[in-house]
Amino acid sequence: MVNTNQVNPLLIYFCKELSVQIESLSNRQATIDAKEFAELITTATHEVLDAYASGEFDLLAYRDTSVDEYKALAEQSIESYSRTNEKFEEITDQQAELLNETASGSLIDFGKITEKFSDIQNHLSDEVSRANEVINGLLAQVKTLEMKTSLDPLTKTFNRYALQEHLNVILEKEKFDFEIFALMIDIDNFKLINDRFGHIAGDKVLIFIAKLFKKALRDGDRVYRFGGEEFIIILNRTDLEGAKLVAERLLSLCRNNKPLFQNQQIPVTLSIGLTKVLATDTIDSVIDRSDKALYRAKSNGKDRMEMEF
Repeated sequence: MVNTNQVNPLLIYFCKELSVQIESLSNRQATIDAKEFAELITTATHEVLDAYASGEFDLLAYRDTSVDEYKALAEQSIESYSRTNEKFEEITDQQAELLNETASGSLIDFGKITEKFSDIQNHLSDEVSRANEVINGLLAQVKTLEMKTSLDPLTKTFNRYALQEHLNVILEKEKFDFEIFALMIDIDNFKLINDRFGHIAGDKVLIFIAKLFKKALRDGDRVYRFGGEEFIIILNRTDLEGAKLVAERLLSLCRNNKPLFQNQQIPVTLSIGLTKVLATDTIDSVIDRSDKALYRAKSNGKDRMEMEF
């Protein structure tokens, strides 16, 4: 049973799931039929139910960071639609008036009809342009809101914005009370996975890897989707040997657990770059070192971990 207080966050979660599915499909085709759309709804519903049943759905994260802002955007959208609808009704009335005027007599004034239709066309064009401007503005607000909320909508890990906020808090301290390490992780040959199995399979791999990370890490460690198929993990309260053990465990788990898509196992491996976070660091320097280590891991054959200090 779902508590009624949880309905709004769950609906937002569902809408995000559905939008991800639609965005992924729209990258490959321009239209969608009713059956495909029903399948997307079914997939999004199953994702929400699975996340809720497994306890992975973070109710507080959705409620605290996004409900009110999404509600405000929804109200703006409804208000904009209402205004546009009223405007089109006015234009429809003008068309009816035109037809009555031109049909009342035995002769038809083509000049008058042309003039009237030109006016109506101009009104329609202006209204469509105005509606498009409003829609584009709302879309921009949604993108900004998505950037500022803490969760990546596809993988349910923290996003890049959250990573920057977290590192800012860490690096504000002049001295650390314990050691902190960063792992930059890239899924090997991800483009080939997309090309061979399709983009929906690629999305499933990202979700699978994110769940694998979260199950393998301690509560104090955080996983961030850095972009595309790249993730960053911040390890708190550990030493170098402990960080290396985490990296090796992730590599092993990934080798030995293959996601299933349409009854096919998809082989997945990782490349990992490890670095220690220093009190003198900036966000850019942490990312730069871990990225250099990741590049070496890629260059040295993939499915491995390299370090940069």
